[in-house]
Amino acid sequence: RDSDARRILEDELRREEDRLAGLKRDYNNGEPERRGEERNYQTYLDRVAQMKAGITRSEADIAALKRELSKLPP
Repeated sequence: RDSDARRILEDELRREEDRLAGLKRDYNNGEPERRGEERNYQTYLDRVAQMKAGITRSEADIAALKRELSKLPP
């Protein structure tokens, strides 16, 4: 049972780390590419803020998954 839980958490952690890598790549150090529909600069800034919030949320999820994994026996 613990091995199943560990496997599930490890899979989830791997998916979340891949997701975070993609988010960081798109975020491009705070300067993502502007899209064609973003003629209004505020729209661009809103999307950048959403991306940053997504990265923060993903990092928190990864930390929580690592905490859960550390509670399980090896």
